[in-house]
Amino acid sequence: MKKLMMACFVVLLLALFAPAAVFATVDIPDFQATGYPDFSVSEKTYGQFETEELAMDKAVNNIIVGVDVEKTRSAMVRSYARFRYAVSGKWTRYMAFDGEYHFSAVDSVNAYQLMFVVRDPNKGTNKVTRYSIQGVYLDEEKMQSFMQKPAPFSAKTAWPKPAIVSRKDWGARAPKSDYTPHTPQRLIIHHTYQPNQAAYKGASTLRGIQNYHMDDPKTSWSDIGYHFLIGPEGTIYQGRPETAVGAHCSPNTNSVGISIIGNYDANADQLNPKIEASLLNLLSWLASTYKIDPEVNMFG
Repeated sequence: MKKLMMACFVVLLLALFAPAAVFATVDIPDFQATGYPDFSVSEKTYGQFETEELAMDKAVNNIIVGVDVEKTRSAMVRSYARFRYAVSGKWTRYMAFDGEYHFSAVDSVNAYQLMFVVRDPNKGTNKVTRYSIQGVYLDEEKMQSFMQKPAPFSAKTAWPKPAIVSRKDWGARAPKSDYTPHTPQRLIIHHTYQPNQAAYKGASTLRGIQNYHMDDPKTSWSDIGYHFLIGPEGTIYQGRPETAVGAHCSPNTNSVGISIIGNYDANADQLNPKIEASLLNLLSWLASTYKIDPEVNMFG
């Protein structure tokens, strides 16, 4: 396992400090839209609303859709999304989801359409208040690589799970909808940029990041986007379960997102031994537990 630790450490340093990392990505989407459908169903058991076919100003092949709903306890509100391929002009089928949907494909799409269906036997008032769409484009070679099943990997020794602050202990909100399960296959390391180390206030910082991810009109995600976050003092916090799809770096499916709180751009915050030890222990546990080769499937 020492070899695994060294591999994690070396690749981590390359990912964080290389001037032009091969797999680097940015958080600014290539396409972003927020819609307010003003769709409400009241005193009825059923209602349906469909948006127009909406063109994107740039073709993308990775999309996150977030939907905000106000509903009664007895209601079922289902959302549906479909996309038009840029080259063939063909549409995908409508794909059902609750609060958050992730779309990834090798071929890019350049239009979308959403549909919302409400069923409420008690005839209460139910609303779809807002939706957000974020899309990014990755070249075909990279997408084909990400969508392949990784080669078998097994660590020589199981690595113990480090101490992790639970969602309950940092005061996390409940997610807006059920999680989508996935199998961890990649490890992706981020830093928050903002807040930086000076702005870090422990659990309240985690709650602020979660509120931003869930409530900002540009995201409207179901929960905090990351699976784990690490504070400047080395505390590891649980975000989403690592076995659920996150919202941090497309394609999100099968990727575990770890964010170090702080701005680690040049001439800004500095990594310290406590952060490095926590990150190394977390990466080693994830790699050994989920059989992820850190020399192949870890990115910054």
